[in-house]
Amino acid sequence: MAETNEISPAKRARLQQCFEYGNQKMQIGDHDYATEMFAQCVCGDPSNLIYMQSFVANLRVKFKNKRKKSSFGFMKKATKVSTGKNTKDLDTTIREGVEKLKKDPWDEQTFVSMATACLEEGFDDAGLAYLKLAIDSAPDDPDINRYAAIELGAREQYENAIACWERVLRVNPADVEAGKMISDLMLERTINRVKSAPHGAKEDEEEEEEKLSVEDQCEKRLRKNPNDRDAFVELVDYFFQKGNLRKTEDSCKRALKVFPEDDLFKQKLLEVQRSRASEELKRLRDAYQKDPSDAIKEKFAAQKKIYDEKRLEYIQYRLKKSPNESGLHMELGMFYMERHEFKEAIGELQKAKVDEGIAGQCLLALAECFQHIKQYALAAMHYDQAVAKLDQQSEMMKRALYNGARLALGLNNLEKANEFANRLAAIDFSYKDVGGLLDKIASKLRGG
Repeated sequence: MAETNEISPAKRARLQQCFEYGNQKMQIGDHDYATEMFAQCVCGDPSNLIYMQSFVANLRVKFKNKRKKSSFGFMKKATKVSTGKNTKDLDTTIREGVEKLKKDPWDEQTFVSMATACLEEGFDDAGLAYLKLAIDSAPDDPDINRYAAIELGAREQYENAIACWERVLRVNPADVEAGKMISDLMLERTINRVKSAPHGAKEDEEEEEEKLSVEDQCEKRLRKNPNDRDAFVELVDYFFQKGNLRKTEDSCKRALKVFPEDDLFKQKLLEVQRSRASEELKRLRDAYQKDPSDAIKEKFAAQKKIYDEKRLEYIQYRLKKSPNESGLHMELGMFYMERHEFKEAIGELQKAKVDEGIAGQCLLALAECFQHIKQYALAAMHYDQAVAKLDQQSEMMKRALYNGARLALGLNNLEKANEFANRLAAIDFSYKDVGGLLDKIASKLRGG
């Protein structure tokens, strides 16, 4: 089935902004905030592989790439994989899966559930990617490998399907079905290769053309026509998807010499320059952790300034093109907030909060900004509004309840402090010092 995922341009732009902000937060080690950003992306566009992969990668880094072991882990048994019709809709399955993965980003059964939901909706690439994550999490689980092998074989992905059946056989060498399926798939693979074998000189030429890399094909086209814009676009996209930022930047600069006013190349150049500055900043941070010398510290400070300049330039360029885009105002507001430029942040966040999709996080940020500039009444009001908008189980909700409770306690609004602290305790009693906070509030309520 062909993959279709109709998302409005406004929603797609908002999700992409959440994704970019999540990447920024992940790069500076704020994995909880990055998780919330990536979670919105995955729930908003379940078919997007990049969103899903970033969500999982961020969580695994947060858990230091080590799966938590249950105290009864040695007794754990694999759950039978259900291949029947999913009784829940895609959105519900993905949303529930995201919440489970926040606690264990190696939960193979959750990956299988999400894979099944995606495959049923025709999102084959996403479904198979979730199955790969399930296999990576439990490579010796015969039920998961069997299920994946069937789905892969049905889509003529013979090599991967055979690999799955071989893992089933390793666990159970007497599995008759696995042995038969490997033979059948090998035969089917051979038949398909024979059918698709090229014939004639023209087909040989086409085959040679296909052997050229995307880079070579684009360069060949540009030699014939230096004004081939589509070739430049393909070249830029190719290097960007491969993660080769230097060549992406070089290609953008080449394109801009031919098309100096082209917005696509201008924006991509700014994006890549920001990403390269971020990578260098991360490299220096890692170097400082290994060798905390003054020389590296100075280089890090200088690179942080470059990175901030590139971030600001990239955001402002996009805002110039889309001045009414709420997500961009939020991104700029968060940028100012990180720099402790709270008044500037407030102005941008107030423009962004009108968008219901990001209202909760904007209101929380506004509350924190007002608290920083000692406008406590305004801060308290915005914590109230943020709590009304945020997802009940999210890290941002916990932060809003905690900070709101502490502020209310400081303002001697004991009823509000008690309400927020109790709500937080009901969600996550282990959050920071919520137990001690409740004791302080109770003591004040008793007149202590």
